Amino acid sequence: MNHQTPSSSMAAHLQAVELPTRRTNSEWRALRFLKRHPQIAAGSLILLVVTLVAILAPLLGTVDPRAISVTKRLRPPSAEFWFGTDALGRDLYSRVVYGTRISVGVSVSCAFLSCVGGTIVGMVAASGRWADSVVMRVMDGFMSIPSMLLAIALMAATRGSVGTVIAAITVVEIPRVARVIRGVMLALREMPFVEAAIAAGSTTPKILVRHLLPAVVSPLTVQATFVGSAAIIIEASLSFIGAGTPPTIPSWGNIMADGKALWQVKPHLVFIPAAFLGVTILGVNLLGDGLRDALDPRMAERS
Repeated sequence: MNHQTPSSSMAAHLQAVELPTRRTNSEWRALRFLKRHPQIAAGSLILLVVTLVAILAPLLGTVDPRAISVTKRLRPPSAEFWFGTDALGRDLYSRVVYGTRISVGVSVSCAFLSCVGGTIVGMVAASGRWADSVVMRVMDGFMSIPSMLLAIALMAATRGSVGTVIAAITVVEIPRVARVIRGVMLALREMPFVEAAIAAGSTTPKILVRHLLPAVVSPLTVQATFVGSAAIIIEASLSFIGAGTPPTIPSWGNIMADGKALWQVKPHLVFIPAAFLGVTILGVNLLGDGLRDALDPRMAERS
């Protein structure tokens, strides 16, 4: 038979009680954090809804966003067409919902690639005086060109596609991330723990990767949100002027470009995708501002 001693039964009981208690405490800590930083809560909620719309687009009562029907041109919003139809008879609701995928995909991709590329360039620039002089002068050259103009030039030199849009925006945003990372690296390079690592015989690449790279996670996270917001705006702007994603791919910029000729008589053709665009950018900016306040020790001391 299996006999259980009183001490073992008491330990099992305490363990069973301790796990929910720990989980509850962590939940309370998360709630307190969100209460102290409402911008993070609001921005995260908006982005969560937008991301779910992008992922679940086929399940949200949509139809083929590219299906043309001449007999259903310029229908007003109704039970059949929630947002109405455009000049080609395409369902505006389906086009706006599927356009969320383009904006979310471009934003995430550009933020990730720009942060990776900018971190590498910034670390190389901070590794030595000669590298700093050469690399940052090249970055300054890119930053002296307006971002939209540079993106349009890159799009004109290549074939229009979503991948090309991501590449063009990434090239535009890398110098800005690199300048932030370089500044953080140069400030940390004079810290006592770095001097101790140098005295211990650590090489420059080892110091950069092991000691300095973890310290840039916080500013890099904040910078990623601002890059994502800028990527959404640039993609929509490029598509609006016809230099972005192809017209066959529904994006918010394309939808607004298609409706601009009729905006005086059918303003919802422009205002509905513009509202989705504005709310998404608002969510990204709220999250970025909240993360900056939460991760900056100086802001934390003031609060």
